Amino acid sequence: MANQENELLGRLDRFCDAVPRAAARPEELGDYVLFVRNGEAGWPFYARPRVGVTAPPAAADITTVRARQRELGLPESFEWIHEINPDLLAVARSAGLGVRQAPLMVLDPTALPPVGRFADRPVRLLDPDSPDFAADLTTWFTIAQAAFAPSDGTGTGLPAVGADTPEIVTVTFPTVDSGSPGGGAGGAAGPPAPAPGGLATTAPAAPPDSIEPLATTGPTASPVAAATDDPALPDTLVDRERSAIAAGSHTIALAGLPSAGLPSAGLPSAGLPSAGQLAAVGSLNRVDDVAEIVGVGTVAPARRQGLASAITAALARHALAAGVDLIFLAAGDDDVAMLYHRLGFRRVGTSCIAEPTAHLVG
Repeated sequence: MANQENELLGRLDRFCDAVPRAAARPEELGDYVLFVRNGEAGWPFYARPRVGVTAPPAAADITTVRARQRELGLPESFEWIHEINPDLLAVARSAGLGVRQAPLMVLDPTALPPVGRFADRPVRLLDPDSPDFAADLTTWFTIAQAAFAPSDGTGTGLPAVGADTPEIVTVTFPTVDSGSPGGGAGGAAGPPAPAPGGLATTAPAAPPDSIEPLATTGPTASPVAAATDDPALPDTLVDRERSAIAAGSHTIALAGLPSAGLPSAGLPSAGLPSAGQLAAVGSLNRVDDVAEIVGVGTVAPARRQGLASAITAALARHALAAGVDLIFLAAGDDDVAMLYHRLGFRRVGTSCIAEPTAHLVG
């Protein structure tokens, strides 16, 4: 059993090393690899231990990597799987980094709830061949911004909804934080973007009632693009996402509210999403036969409606149908992990995310 678990964790470690390489160049600095995005808009990547490294970690190597990250204008962000590199936790802390630990969970396909469990919560996967793909991608982007953005001060956390495009939420929030809290990419400059894949994050864990996993970084990272009154995304981004989805390396899901709508108790009626309105997003990154579910978020007033669960289950089914045999995610905390457990996920380890302590204060 121990050998099986070690092999499973090894597959996850190799996945996390492979994910950034589609959109970044690797720089080897001692026993670490720093992934530097290939000049395109998107979430900056992290540094992580090289696969197969067995030497004890050294604080001096971390200092070297951080200096290079500062030189390149990148966040001083590291990620690793604790069970693969168990000594790195203490060394990272001794080097002046704060470390967040998140439950690392894999899916038991036989325990995935049946399709009918979420039949009243419509989930749609983006189709790269659809003539509406660009509009759908914008919907995903803007809802993700809303889901991972701080509250607008009304207590709902829901930004304004355009009257002529009721499913497109336009926001101008300057930081990533899920309102009560959620996820965001590590130290990225500029306005928020939905998070794509990997294990790294700087935001606090999601609340127990909304099982959004950690928002992280990955090969088809979302743009760090200014949110304006015109929510249209750059053509280059649309083309890149279309290609990634067509190739099967990325999947994006949108979910609408159940037909019963939202409970109104304690919430102002103005601006609440209506039945069927898109209010949650999620995505999946795939490398060969391994896939990670990431960036599952729901706008604040639409939480506790099972949308995050519906999206997670739909993405898992899609990956299984495509031949993936290992599906995993990083849960925000132990309470959130218990909710994922109800969807068939079990804990196999701990993902560690390290950054300067001030960045981890939530």
